[in-house]
Amino acid sequence: MYEDWRFHGYYCNSQPETCSDDALEESPPRRAYKRKKSVLDPYVPYLVARWNEGCHNGKKLYREIRERGYANSEEICARFTAQLRRAEARGEPASSVPRARRGSVAGLSPTAKNVAALFMRREEKLDEEQEAYLGRLCEADEALADTRRLTEEFNGMVRNLEGEDLDEWLKDAEESRSTAMRSFAAGLKKDLDAVRAGLTEKWSNGCVEGFVHKLKLLKRQGYGRAGFELLRARMLAA
Repeated sequence: MYEDWRFHGYYCNSQPETCSDDALEESPPRRAYKRKKSVLDPYVPYLVARWNEGCHNGKKLYREIRERGYANSEEICARFTAQLRRAEARGEPASSVPRARRGSVAGLSPTAKNVAALFMRREEKLDEEQEAYLGRLCEADEALADTRRLTEEFNGMVRNLEGEDLDEWLKDAEESRSTAMRSFAAGLKKDLDAVRAGLTEKWSNGCVEGFVHKLKLLKRQGYGRAGFELLRARMLAA
């Protein structure tokens, strides 16, 4: 519905210095997503551990963390214990509660998603308990050990743009004991040129895709209610 010239017109009107094809010599920086902190975060590991021990009384848990220095409202603690209670009713472990994942590994009955998140985390950002847990996990299962090693190597290629190592990594993944990594490698080979470019080039269309998503959101908000002139005005002012 909205042709490229409208997007280009907005872009040039709002940022004229970037309209020429050779104005930028390097890709624009990406915004890093930061999770909002909560005043309850320091007490989450204790709450989860007590919940797993069988203490499901929200008021009692609130009093216990108050004794340990918590100085905020009971409502915040009550919302968290309500999430734990709903997870238990669904037959899910405490680790399925989003904020609980930032706490201690021990006693949380880690799910596959929790383990995958630890595999993806930079090694220097793992604490001693997490590192010890992953060590025990990999010692118990050779396939998981292969998965962790290959995940770290692939993350290194992504972060450092080392696309020249891709062929060797694919060969290693295809010969590994990990079914998941063999499947992942087979999927990469279906579009190998694009994957190699993504692991080599500094440029990305992420910023453009984000802005296109914003324009589509405005269009959906006005569907059936706004005419072309109003939609155009909103998009130019976005």
